[in-house]
Amino acid sequence: MKKRYAAGLALALVGILSGCGQAKTQPADNTISITPVERKTNGPQMDMAVKYDFAGNHADVNGMEFRRYIWDGSAWENEGGTFTVNLDKVEENEGTIRFQPESDVLNAEYIVIIDAQTPESGNSIQFAESPALSGLPTEWLTSAVAMQEEKIDDLALDVEIPLLVRTFRTDGTQVLVAIDAFTDPENSAAVKYSSYAEAYTVKFVKNDNL
Repeated sequence: MKKRYAAGLALALVGILSGCGQAKTQPADNTISITPVERKTNGPQMDMAVKYDFAGNHADVNGMEFRRYIWDGSAWENEGGTFTVNLDKVEENEGTIRFQPESDVLNAEYIVIIDAQTPESGNSIQFAESPALSGLPTEWLTSAVAMQEEKIDDLALDVEIPLLVRTFRTDGTQVLVAIDAFTDPENSAAVKYSSYAEAYTVKFVKNDNL
């Protein structure tokens, strides 16, 4: 990422930095930090629980909007609308977002559990059951799950990001999926050639009606 300068200038810069140290970058105010807690391995996903910690950076936020998308063969379609969770004021508060399968079957639906250090703590939501998901044959069924791998320090308000992408195949083969499959599905073999694929997103908002 850094440009290459003349050797003398580079050595002088190194000397200055070694003497005073490099300042750490601070997250911008009025943003959210999201940290993946339970990271998935690049293997078959049997334990599909996914968890994130979040915290406000002086954020004027009072809610989260969750959406579930289903891959229709050519695009992600929002299924079930939007669930809005009232968080009162996030500001400096911390919390967790957890995606927990409702049972131990591979194609179980997710329950989204939100726990925040606010008066409105302990919310949970569940989207309507998808017939396409529950109707998958289970004998040769495989699944792959992806989540954000790196911490996001400065997520802006009203910006939607994926927190989970899940794909299924019914031929017994395994194709790994990446979280980027939500924003760039055309370059994801796991999505394009899946028997079923879904994604869950979140957006932190300031809503005067909450």
